[in-house]
Amino acid sequence: MAERFGLVGARQVGLALRQLSAEVATKIARRSTNAGAQVIKRRAVANIVASPSVDEGDLRDNVIVKRVTESRLTSEHMVTVRTKKAPHAHLVEFGTVKMPAEPFLRPAIEGGAQEAARAIVNAIDGGIQRAAKKAARP
Repeated sequence: MAERFGLVGARQVGLALRQLSAEVATKIARRSTNAGAQVIKRRAVANIVASPSVDEGDLRDNVIVKRVTESRLTSEHMVTVRTKKAPHAHLVEFGTVKMPAEPFLRPAIEGGAQEAARAIVNAIDGGIQRAAKKAARP
């Protein structure tokens, strides 16, 4: 199940981005959603490594950030697991009849939402500032 969260001040950020060219605004949006997703990915990997009973190799190495290309939003990224290389990911996350759940992704999302939001805001702010400096050059 996909978790989503909103940002306070998102309307103002959207207005600032609309004043830039569509290409620059899209680039900033993609970098910012990627920055937020990377926070969640790092936390998920840390959860996997910290779990004493999870054989971490395949699972740890196959947690990825993927840009959602079929999105109605300007930019959307998701954190997922390459299931062909780590087909047991859902069993670890949710458990089985014979094995208790050892969630790694849900706690990463729940515990990292604020940090991810800050990373998104910082990336947007930095992108807008770089675009403004570039536009101000003669």
